[in-house]
Amino acid sequence: MAGKVLIIDDDRVTLTMLEMILSRHGYLTLSAKDGAEGLEIAIKEKPDAVISDMLIPKIHGLDLCAKIKQDPQLREIKVILMTDVYKGAAFHFEAKKSGADHFIEKPIDTNELLDKLDQLIAK
Repeated sequence: MAGKVLIIDDDRVTLTMLEMILSRHGYLTLSAKDGAEGLEIAIKEKPDAVISDMLIPKIHGLDLCAKIKQDPQLREIKVILMTDVYKGAAFHFEAKKSGADHFIEKPIDTNELLDKLDQLIAK
């Protein structure tokens, strides 16, 4: 097993697609449809990585990332933020400032995502 990954996105199509791709690649996947649910699952399950859309209900992706990285019990979780809306260098900077380990724009290049995920949580 390659690791446990929590996917957070309010877009059901993206969520399902990522679950299928990551499962085929050997990852155990968990999913949430908003930031609050995602944070609850992260606290309970302590996944190896979180892949979260930035524009999600209840807790924005940047805030969710910051909460994970500021929590001593969660800070080792790798966070990849993804977006379809926030594009450009300024948002890459904001993602890094919130503690994100990687930032990816939609449409998602699944090979890039899998390569980065493998690097981030390599055993």
